[in-house]
Amino acid sequence: MPRRRNPSGADDSRRNFLKASGAGAVALSLAGCSGNGDTNDEKTSDDGGDENTTTEAPSTNSLSPDDIEPGGTLRYGMAEAPDSPNIMLAGSVYSAVALAPVYNYGVSQDPVTFEVKPSVFTDWTIKNTGKDKPDVYFNARKDGLEWNDGEKFKMEDILYSFQFQLDNEPGQYSVWNDYEKIEEAKNDWDFHLKLSRQVGTWDADVLGAPPIIPKHKWEGVDYKNYDPTTENEEGPVGTGPGKLVQWNPDTSMQVKFRRDYIENTYALNKLDWIKEHDTLIHGGPFLDGVNFKVYGGTSPLTQAFLNGKVDTHYGSLQTSKIAKVKKADDKGLVKGYDSGFSYYGFNCRRAPLDDVALRQAMSFMYDDVFWVQTLKGGYVIKGDYAQSPGYKGVRPETVYDGELLTDPRTNAFDFRGKKGKLPDVAGVRKFLTSGSVIDGSKGSYVGKDFPGTFSGVNASQSKAKYNYTFGSVKSKNLKNAKVEVDKEIRVDGKTIPEMMDGDAINLFIDPPNEQPQEAKAIEQWKENMQRVGIPVKTEPVAFNTMTGRVYETEEFDVYPMGWGGTSPYGTSLHSFFHSDNAGEDTEKFAYNSTGYGVSGGSSDKLLSDAYSETDPEKRSKKYAKAMEKIYLDMPYMLRDYEKYRWPVNSKKFDGFVENIVDPGYANWDYEYSSIYLKENLKK
Repeated sequence: MPRRRNPSGADDSRRNFLKASGAGAVALSLAGCSGNGDTNDEKTSDDGGDENTTTEAPSTNSLSPDDIEPGGTLRYGMAEAPDSPNIMLAGSVYSAVALAPVYNYGVSQDPVTFEVKPSVFTDWTIKNTGKDKPDVYFNARKDGLEWNDGEKFKMEDILYSFQFQLDNEPGQYSVWNDYEKIEEAKNDWDFHLKLSRQVGTWDADVLGAPPIIPKHKWEGVDYKNYDPTTENEEGPVGTGPGKLVQWNPDTSMQVKFRRDYIENTYALNKLDWIKEHDTLIHGGPFLDGVNFKVYGGTSPLTQAFLNGKVDTHYGSLQTSKIAKVKKADDKGLVKGYDSGFSYYGFNCRRAPLDDVALRQAMSFMYDDVFWVQTLKGGYVIKGDYAQSPGYKGVRPETVYDGELLTDPRTNAFDFRGKKGKLPDVAGVRKFLTSGSVIDGSKGSYVGKDFPGTFSGVNASQSKAKYNYTFGSVKSKNLKNAKVEVDKEIRVDGKTIPEMMDGDAINLFIDPPNEQPQEAKAIEQWKENMQRVGIPVKTEPVAFNTMTGRVYETEEFDVYPMGWGGTSPYGTSLHSFFHSDNAGEDTEKFAYNSTGYGVSGGSSDKLLSDAYSETDPEKRSKKYAKAMEKIYLDMPYMLRDYEKYRWPVNSKKFDGFVENIVDPGYANWDYEYSSIYLKENLKK
């Protein structure tokens, strides 16, 4: 899978920015040890509709490499330009999919069971788990790898790759926070790695995070100014099956697979666990290469696929185009689970958004049915926890024997409406003036019963932080609203503009011409909040500008965004919500953009406890508990999980691995290794 680095040492997979608006993708990780991850075997009869589940069980495979003649080039479209060919600097999914075939990592992850599997490393163990700094030992394979520039692969390259992280602390990675020393072992193992702290998912997150890089290419270079495409004749040097031979970031990239290497010496396509797998085909890649083309936007990218100019593209197909593809004879949709989620983030540093009660009340006004059914045609699932149902092993329903996605404990913040789409204005006002908070205990809130949390955890607040009242309409924002507003909220006697530098709460939106459905949903949300008497406005912001204002300068109130490539084991929660990742200043990228943990509530203690737990079952329960508290505190209002539909040229190609998480990105390694030309299937 394309692995990506993360801010806290939380995960190791790879994807980088935004997925929520569809403009890009934010990357975190697929990491962790096996725990409660299991095969997702729910079934649906069709796309869309009212079904909560998203896919059938993973596809099965009976082919071997002897059945397939190698050849063919896959054309892969992208909406945005990649940012860097330097593995230490690349922060975009569009760079990651091209770099993924070039590099190998210490361990892999089974895309169905989420178990950690051998790759460059053959076996591993952890000792002294009761100490603050446990010891990890591992062995590496001695044969079957070589650098793509012809140089011999050496064991010292492994030492160098891990030491590089410690010496340089590259910003796109964080694994260097989790260990303090790497050396040749003085016992029967090849290597010894001293952890700097207890890391529950040490095997995936530490052994699997650093890319294996060549000492003879990286030693002595200023990595921040290193361009491997200009320094090397055939691009970045790695041990993987691919070479990035063309890099024109504004227009195109090209990866060629090392055919003689794959067929003769490459050990990692002949691993026993892949040979024995019911879903995966071993022996690939079977393609000659992948040509990537940049289209500069979602709409032209989708049109390029529909017109046959590309064979697939990054991300799930636009909902409005699914019916057209399903009718086409030469096109298909590979089903999968979302590897992340889409959400609206609140700036918990800003009053009155630092109050759990107000954030909960604002969430009551978001019409989930309007978004899921009317705008998205049932191709998304209403969001709740900050954990994809595709990675259900640590979700509270799974850990505590509830019903996935449908248990009433997962629906505490559903839209509070009356008379169809109209919000329950009186009920929400009463919720605020009474000082109520859905704090985790059993109760009825604005007409909806909540049976209490699965784990027994409580929100950071049991009562509202501020005294809310309603009086005459004073703010310009509400006087000019398109909807009827008869009262305006007061927070400790002040209007919201009086508290927020004279302005209404600002909702960022992606440019409406790029994301019209999102714009309609946020416009309705704004108007519903205005009906209650909460001054709210919207501001269209381009993606790159938005990410800077959200994750670096922290100049926002509420924003739409999403994460992909998150962890199956809950460790991404540490990145998104622990105060360690809220940013010490406005110059560093802060994955915890909302400032949760610093203000507006905290789950730091629960997250730290879960992060250090090595027992998979105990760790899953701890993360589930932290997940519930975050859900109640609501630094994120979860919008949805995508019913992933990856568009492909099904007339020309086959071998796609179906019904796994994010087949076009998070599990891209397994896809490009299995895809083959249909005409090359031996009779």
